[in-house]
Amino acid sequence: MARPHPHHFAYLMLPQLVWRRPAAVRRELSDPLLARELLLYMWDKAAESLPPRERVPPRGLHLSWHQVAGRATALLQLPPPQATGEAHLAAIVYEGPEPDPQDQSRIPDDDETEEADDDLAPEEALPRYFLLEATLGRSAEEAGTPTVLGELRGEHYRHHAPGPPAGRPDTAGRFLQALAELLGPLPDTVPYMRVVRG
Repeated sequence: MARPHPHHFAYLMLPQLVWRRPAAVRRELSDPLLARELLLYMWDKAAESLPPRERVPPRGLHLSWHQVAGRATALLQLPPPQATGEAHLAAIVYEGPEPDPQDQSRIPDDDETEEADDDLAPEEALPRYFLLEATLGRSAEEAGTPTVLGELRGEHYRHHAPGPPAGRPDTAGRFLQALAELLGPLPDTVPYMRVVRG
C-alpha cells in the first residue's frame, strides 16, 4: 500500500498546484532556487496532517528541464517508492519551449499573471501531468522493477502503457522517450497541403 506522504505529494498536491496557476508555477519551476523552495514547501505541506512516523524525508527530490517532442517538460525525480501506488518520476509537460528565467520580458506582473491564468482554455492551455508509477509484476526480461506510465487529468487517472523498468541509470531517459512517443510531434503551426495531380 502506498505511503500517504509521497502519494499525497505526487498525486494530489503537486498536480493541483500546477493546474491552478500554470503560468506562475512554470515560472517558479524554471528558476532553480525558487523551484527547490517550492518543491520542499509542497513536500512539507503534503505531510502536514500526518503523524511523524509517516513522514518521509525528501531525499532524492530533484527537478530538471527537458525538451520532449518539442514540448518543455519539467521532470521530477521523487524519493524512491516502496509500494505500488507511489511514483518514481513525475513529468509536467507544457505546450511550447522551456522558459528562460533570465528573460524578464516574458514574465508578466502579478495582475497580468492572474488574468492570464483565469483566461486559460480549460483543456488545451493546462499542462499535462504524467507519472512513472511502481507496479506489481515482472519487467519484460530486463533488470529493474516494473512500472506503468500513467497520466492524471483532473480527478481522472489513466494508465497508458507499461513503463520502462525503474532502478536503472537509463530509467528517466526511457520515461522521457516513452512520453515523446505517446505525445507525438507538435502540430504544425502552418498548415501543410499536398497537391496530387491525376
